Amino acid sequence: MLSQELHMHHRYLARSRARSLSGFTLLEVLVAILVVSLGLLGLAKMEALAISNTQVSSSRSLIALQASSLGAAMQGNKGYWAAGVAPGAFSTAGAVVTDGTGVLSQTVTTCVSTTTPTAPVCTPAQLAAYDLQSWATRMAAQFPSYTANFTCNNVAGAPVSCTINISWSEKYVALNRTTATGSAASGGAQTATQSYSLYVNP
Repeated sequence: MLSQELHMHHRYLARSRARSLSGFTLLEVLVAILVVSLGLLGLAKMEALAISNTQVSSSRSLIALQASSLGAAMQGNKGYWAAGVAPGAFSTAGAVVTDGTGVLSQTVTTCVSTTTPTAPVCTPAQLAAYDLQSWATRMAAQFPSYTANFTCNNVAGAPVSCTINISWSEKYVALNRTTATGSAASGGAQTATQSYSLYVNP
């Protein structure tokens, strides 16, 4: 009789242990799913940050290249930019050139001869206007929200120098809520205004 009771007690303990083990196994599965989900969310955030940083770097590199291309055009047209006759300040926004003297905002359709491509068909001032307007059009196509301010030092007896200052808006993914501001803190896009300056000595 005693052995039968002991046998039944062992069977009861075995069943309780099996139920207990199966319960712990289910809990472990739920914890594992939670950990994996958090890991996937972290990977998604890292991927978004990587893509955002790549786009930001690409935009900044293009801005620098565009500024350098205009600087090279200015150095190639010494008859205007190095002569000390350029306006002290002018600007571009989109494809529009704003110049108080009206020289750089004049309409110039082309400076290339259709019959003799190597023959100049523009005066230095017309070539400067053509180069600047073509540059502004290209910038507007790539960076619609950009603005550029130019200042030139035309002091007599000193070398002419011009500064190109470009500003534009860029979107990026904030690293965390601390670095996010405004609508970005609640899940919106983070936008910041950046600037790039180039010193040119024609």
